[in-house]
Amino acid sequence: MRIWQQLRERLENLTGQSRWKNSRFRRVIWGVLFFALLTLVLGNQTVPARLDVQVGDVAPRDVPAPRAVKNEIRTKEQQEAAAQAVSPVYKREPAILENAERYVKAIFTEIRRIRGQSEVDLETRVQNLADRIRLTVLPEEVYEALLTAGDAQIAAAEDEALGLLQTALGEDVFERDVARVKAGIDSGAEPFTLSIADPALAQFVRELVKSRIEANMVEDQEQTDWLRQKAAQEVPEVWWQPGQLIIEKGKTITADQYEALVALGLVGQKAGYQGWAGAALIALVVVVIMAISIARWRPELLERDSKLMLLGLVGFITLFLSLAVNLFSAQLGESASYLMPVALNAVLAAILLDPRVALLQSVILAVLLGIFASSAHVGAVAVGVVGSAVGVYTVARVESRNDLYRSGLFLGIANAVTILALHLLESTPLLEWQVWRDVALGLVNGLLVAILATGALPLFETVFGIVTPLKLLELSNPNHPLLKRLMVEAPGSYHHTILVANLCEAAAEAIGADPVLARVGAYYHDIGKIKRPAFFVENQFGGENPHDKLPPSLSAMIITSHVKEGVELAREAGLPQEIIDFIPEHHGTMLVSYFYHMASQNSQSEYVLEKDFRYEGPKPRSRETAICMLADGCEASVRAMRQRGELSPEQIEQQVRKIINDRLQQGQLDNCDLTLKDLDTIARVFVKVLSGVHHARIDYPAQQKPVSGAGQAQEGAGQEEAPEGEDGAEEAETNGDLGEQRAGDGGADRGA
Repeated sequence: MRIWQQLRERLENLTGQSRWKNSRFRRVIWGVLFFALLTLVLGNQTVPARLDVQVGDVAPRDVPAPRAVKNEIRTKEQQEAAAQAVSPVYKREPAILENAERYVKAIFTEIRRIRGQSEVDLETRVQNLADRIRLTVLPEEVYEALLTAGDAQIAAAEDEALGLLQTALGEDVFERDVARVKAGIDSGAEPFTLSIADPALAQFVRELVKSRIEANMVEDQEQTDWLRQKAAQEVPEVWWQPGQLIIEKGKTITADQYEALVALGLVGQKAGYQGWAGAALIALVVVVIMAISIARWRPELLERDSKLMLLGLVGFITLFLSLAVNLFSAQLGESASYLMPVALNAVLAAILLDPRVALLQSVILAVLLGIFASSAHVGAVAVGVVGSAVGVYTVARVESRNDLYRSGLFLGIANAVTILALHLLESTPLLEWQVWRDVALGLVNGLLVAILATGALPLFETVFGIVTPLKLLELSNPNHPLLKRLMVEAPGSYHHTILVANLCEAAAEAIGADPVLARVGAYYHDIGKIKRPAFFVENQFGGENPHDKLPPSLSAMIITSHVKEGVELAREAGLPQEIIDFIPEHHGTMLVSYFYHMASQNSQSEYVLEKDFRYEGPKPRSRETAICMLADGCEASVRAMRQRGELSPEQIEQQVRKIINDRLQQGQLDNCDLTLKDLDTIARVFVKVLSGVHHARIDYPAQQKPVSGAGQAQEGAGQEEAPEGEDGAEEAETNGDLGEQRAGDGGADRGA
């Protein structure tokens, strides 16, 4: 479960579920949380230090200890030294010998198994044995000897190997002794002698035993830690006594001296009510501006806890990283502010959430850093704003991870140009090294943002379940394990999926929906068919239909179960929720009509419930999943009609519009934002694509048959025979749909 979901559940337990579901209450909680955190961060940047010194600085005056204070660093160093002086305690690990013996027995069991394969030629068995044993130092003659030796010789070799193991590992073997023991086994000297006459078998036993020799004396961590802890506790603590000088004027301040000053409150931040009040007021203004802007531009963000948490997290991470740049202010002075990665917020928030919100938050961060960061100045604010604007613009159409580095390059160039312009405005001579150092810092800033964004983006995508264009492009890779399984285990369904994906992408692009999401979601909409591919007509290839032997109720259950199984497979594979939604929503709550009517006709003693033959839903809740539902039905139905013969564009259009109208009349599109105009556009796109797929083909001279009857027979081979009827198109649709449903597809009068 994602982190934000766990946090929300805990809040629900504390505040009551009904209250947490109240959107206004949630907004207030998030607003208070962001206000408190921002106040804390800004307030800590405003209060002054009593003694402005750091480790390594020269002490400006003598500072005696006003009271006794413990020297934590010196005490810890002496304790660690005493602990390290304790030698480790070792104990013999019997599992080392036991595991080695089991391994040797397993090897000889494998040897006997391969020796018993008398029907396989010797060369093949030698290769198989070499592959199983994997002792690369052994020549082929050794493996041949293992296969041609007598059973008694193999048994003796096994006994010798176990005995040699017992001899080698029966004594205390430290890590330093391993090489000595192996050398003794190689030499065959006492006590590592062997009584095997065959030199090949003897060589095998030695190499096999050597491969399992390791130190059996391991450190007794518990006893060693106890002794070291005891030694550390016996070290007396080091204290500064009252009146003793902690730092002396003119001498360098060490780390332990600085820690003592901190403990005494002589350095660090001093509380000031005015500074904290000012920080709180600015934090309140920032939170109010962000809340109003989000409510106007992207109100749906306020309804998603994960999105609000992500927006705040990206902002605070950028703020902390930028404040950390102050650590370099001693070396770079005000120029250190040019390294502040303010544009990181713009890049991440624009990709993950919304470009306008991202730009506004980045501008606010730049202004805050200009006010509160010690090394920042007006020029740093300008660089932050310009870099953020360029970052938002350059990631507007990110199609690969490499595009982030392109964005970082443009961002760095924009920073460099802005910094150069600021120096020109200040009439700084261009030959001064500081000018070009600052320009270089601007370029480094862009590279830093690109690196941080590339590393952080996959993490945020996974933790918060955000589907970005980059994530979708990764999921569209045919080498994804689920897509590879679908292609290998259910090739007919895979072909259907590709066609549906093409329809979805074209239709989504035509109506202004997300074409990449529509295509990728369509790739995975039928992955549940991997579980039982033979129950779906597109994977039967003219073979036996297992539904012929099943009752209609069981067939319907198998049909509808591919949705649940697809959801389970998708979650096991870690697919985002936006992709998982395609699996149940592309069928909605439609009726598996073929088996429902069959059950109604065959059932004489029991009442057939329609709900038992419907998909569980939900109905499509987005334009992309609704397009997938329509594409799924249209592709399957037109494919079923195509089995009867060539189709004209008029027939395809009639069928497509009929299916779309049926879905509309059944209420399957009630929960999505498709308009009637969108449906008309989708129909025209579907007709165009399907007409291209099922266009008429020319019979080449080599393909023409002298007897038309024979040609027709070959053309119809492997296809279901379509019955005669008054309305050919309607019967093609119905026959195709029922055939699809009998095979497990059952899409409420349409296949797929």
